[in-house]
Amino acid sequence: MTIDTPTSTFAGLPVQQYSAGTTTPADPTAVAWKIATDWDRGDDGFVDDLLSLAGQSWAGQITALVFGQWSEASDPLPADKAVPLLAAFPAVRHLFLGDMTFEESEISWIDWGDLGAVLAAFPHLHTLHLRGGSSTTINEPVPFTTPALPRLRSLTVESGGLQQTYLEPLLAIDAPALTDLEIWLGVDNYGAITDLEPLTDLLAGTLFPAMTRLGLRNSELADRVAAALAQAPVLQRITVLDLSNGTLTDTGADALAVADLAAVRTLILDHHFVSDEALTRLRAAHPQIEISAADRQEPETYNDEVYLYTAVSE
Repeated sequence: MTIDTPTSTFAGLPVQQYSAGTTTPADPTAVAWKIATDWDRGDDGFVDDLLSLAGQSWAGQITALVFGQWSEASDPLPADKAVPLLAAFPAVRHLFLGDMTFEESEISWIDWGDLGAVLAAFPHLHTLHLRGGSSTTINEPVPFTTPALPRLRSLTVESGGLQQTYLEPLLAIDAPALTDLEIWLGVDNYGAITDLEPLTDLLAGTLFPAMTRLGLRNSELADRVAAALAQAPVLQRITVLDLSNGTLTDTGADALAVADLAAVRTLILDHHFVSDEALTRLRAAHPQIEISAADRQEPETYNDEVYLYTAVSE
């Protein structure tokens, strides 16, 4: 699976790209405004369009912003130029950072740079959607001061390999109102965590006290995630659990079958490697849960080695 289509709606609003000279709409709050450059204009094009949007008389009314391609692939967001302009958007409650297709940048190449500086400009966010999670050099220290987002309700992080240097500060966000958390963990080859230690506090239920929807998706550690969740206190309040797009096998499904999923009402496993027999056992163990298990994958074999793949990596 690749991300080949730009986002058309965000926060319930149609997405409209802005560039200098864009006709002023009758209601500027009726769309999510997107800023994006292209290969020819580089990051100057991104900054120029953001500067122009910030100068509009109605910029202060905008509630949703989408940042698409800001430079060449793998270059970090030009925060030093962009952040000073963000004060022009005090009404923004919904932010999508990294809305790029694979033709603009592979997901594992999208570098947010100093994400903390961007988030500090939007302390009243309700929705934060991020795509990327790489840095120019794998595991290079990333300057990211953890923000306080007291009104944040939904955090989605799409990644082919979410680096620990981003994962840890994201999980440390002070967000007491957060109800929906979705993280694509990705694969080690693109910088993802190789063990579950960074998820310890999340699984223990000590983070995000209002959270009821949890997605730990697109992970090559899916079986280990399932096994850890089977014993995790956080499950006592999760009503929707999403482990889709990863490499879940019978091992993980059987761990979930014996887990205490009393609070769970929906379990999403789409794109998986689980046999029909294991799915039957899982459904029999939890008849009260709506289980979605579409898009079963077949392992690939090469030189007697078996390979399982997440839905999204590079």
